Amino acid sequence: MPLIEPLTLTLPELAERWHMTPQDMLAGAVPQVLPMYFYFDGLVFSFGDKWLRAHGDAAITQDLDTHQARAASIEIDLQRQALHKRGLLKLTQWEDALSDAALAELQAESDRLNGEIVRLTALLKQRHEDRQQHVRNGLLRAAPRTLSEIALHGKTRFPQFAFMPNTAPGADSPERVPPGAVVAMEDGFPLKQVLTAADLVIAMLDIKLAEQAGLHQQSGQSGP
Repeated sequence: MPLIEPLTLTLPELAERWHMTPQDMLAGAVPQVLPMYFYFDGLVFSFGDKWLRAHGDAAITQDLDTHQARAASIEIDLQRQALHKRGLLKLTQWEDALSDAALAELQAESDRLNGEIVRLTALLKQRHEDRQQHVRNGLLRAAPRTLSEIALHGKTRFPQFAFMPNTAPGADSPERVPPGAVVAMEDGFPLKQVLTAADLVIAMLDIKLAEQAGLHQQSGQSGP
């Protein structure tokens, strides 16, 4: 019965296959030719997507809070003025009885603010729903800086940025982020603190192409 070939090898597995160490491979020309990936389960966003990325809603949230506070204050004023006109409430020394025109202006401001509150609330709700469409449970391509730090120290802090893998020619891509784009990662689960050489994987298809080109022999000669 033929063996089922794996789709990927870890970096240590490939290093053993090529009679090298993971550090030798990372320090040589291998990362420039062979894409290296790591697994991520969380949210990924295009680097330039300021709206959907973390804190992208800060300005809108602040506006909403300001509008809600002002609308609540106006509502209290309108209620107190209405009770005063009916003789059911005496205004304090810091309050003036408003004319009908002033009350109309205050009511118009209240209506405008409540309209904005509805709009901004809907906008933030849509943002939350859109963020949930950016879940990724799969591989991301490690950035050169990530690989160089692992080469130097054997590990690195789990990266915040990576690359979206390229899709095969002609393949349909359901991803919300285009292939090859720099991505920002958020809300990874389970939370992982570091990335090591053992977390890196290489596609078997890329490995075979590299072996056909003799890269493994060239890399082996460059080692100690």
